Amino acid sequence: MSGSAADQTAVPAGLDAGYLHGLFHSVGLAIIACDAEGRVIACNSAACELFGRAKASTPGIHVAALFPEQDRAHIEQLVADCAAALEPREYQTRLGQDAEGPLEFAALATPVLDSDGSLRGVSLWLRDITKRRRLQRQLRRNERLAYLGRLAGAVAHHYNNLLCSIATSLEYAMNMGTLTAMRRAAQRTAEAVGRAADITRQLLAFAQADHRRGEMGDLREILHYYFQSAQPRLLDRGVRLELDLQPVPSLQVPREHMVIILNHLVSNALDAMPNGGTLSVSLHSLGPEIIRLSLTDTGPGISPQDMEHLFEPFYTTKGVLGTGKSTNAGLGLAVVYGLVNEMHGAVTAANVPGAGAQFNIVLPVEKPDDRLAPV
Repeated sequence: MSGSAADQTAVPAGLDAGYLHGLFHSVGLAIIACDAEGRVIACNSAACELFGRAKASTPGIHVAALFPEQDRAHIEQLVADCAAALEPREYQTRLGQDAEGPLEFAALATPVLDSDGSLRGVSLWLRDITKRRRLQRQLRRNERLAYLGRLAGAVAHHYNNLLCSIATSLEYAMNMGTLTAMRRAAQRTAEAVGRAADITRQLLAFAQADHRRGEMGDLREILHYYFQSAQPRLLDRGVRLELDLQPVPSLQVPREHMVIILNHLVSNALDAMPNGGTLSVSLHSLGPEIIRLSLTDTGPGISPQDMEHLFEPFYTTKGVLGTGKSTNAGLGLAVVYGLVNEMHGAVTAANVPGAGAQFNIVLPVEKPDDRLAPV
């Protein structure tokens, strides 16, 4: 077979204009065919039903004009990006509503190429994702309810321990009937009340963390200032600081949030190194749009059974609350998780061979647009 013959695309039998016309109108998705500039050439029946036949068939109309006014600039950019890159682009929008609320659609722009690879036009495919999004929201609500149930159970358990401690101390004092026993009971009661107050403060911090944004600051500058201030505290605990802050793209983060995150992670590292050690802090880019902050200690690391539950509220490896003098409520890493998530980032933990535990925080340089979705 000659080279020219091999390069020809075989057309299956029966794939004629009538078949393609039927496919265009019966595919089940709203399809809008546009020229290279985004002007509407044709709409299938589903698109005409979605946007209105009279509007969709207006001569020379730009496809963005079919959408609500607040979406038009996004649609224009979507079509322009698709035509420039010759790659699909997706955008999520709302078109109309039913008894349960807005109807949500995924709009996929795809390039239409000629036989020589040049751009012939752009097609817009609209898929109704309302049911899927509503199901996702319902699942998230169910997860939150289950989470609140576990949280309420944990709070009740911890406060029950404290109340039992108080009751036992008072019963002891009443049975003994001596001044020494009463003083001891009063001291234990005061300690239990102090632990309860500390738990309450941590609960309030956990509940309010998502609402305290405050002043914004550059991440690298915040880290410089924080660890310069923390140096005496680390030295007092016999911990050497290794700071490696590489030049990274400027990233504005809530200053107070970042200080809370660092306080919890540094406190965890110090608790893991009671006899001293090294705290290594590094900041570097994983690419033009991603920054990673890592804190590594030289403690014993994290046990496998703890790793799975590390960021859960009230999970602690530092003693049972309500016994001894422990005031740790197991909320520190849960607060860290919530604050990092609010910054559209992610926090993970791992054990480093030859060192100890490492916490990694990955943050995007630019805040993502929740309405734009990747293909």
